[in-house]
Amino acid sequence: MFKKTGSSKSSDPLANRLRQIAARPALEEDEYQQTRKKDARSPRQLTFKQATITLTGGERMDVVVKNVSDTGLRIEFFKKVTLTEQVLVAEPTLRIRRWARVMWQTEGAAGLQFYDE
Repeated sequence: MFKKTGSSKSSDPLANRLRQIAARPALEEDEYQQTRKKDARSPRQLTFKQATITLTGGERMDVVVKNVSDTGLRIEFFKKVTLTEQVLVAEPTLRIRRWARVMWQTEGAAGLQFYDE
């Protein structure tokens, strides 16, 4: 009743590709870990702390630190703004007061990498 006439399983490249993917066994967790680059990322510590960033022009902006690592942090903010290339991050309870490079930015969030001290 709903079957398309004249179509066969081998003529649909998308369906064939999905069958190939589904036929492969999934990687076990230890195999998956071996495929990742070693030391690609520092471990992240989830947090929810209010912080202040200072743009290179001197403008200050309140942000929320969502995660932090030895190499940087992720922030979220409610103001629609394009961050400058580098910012000063200050969060006293985490003892952070460091310059950081903006690695990526989307609407309302950014990833910052600390400059070496």
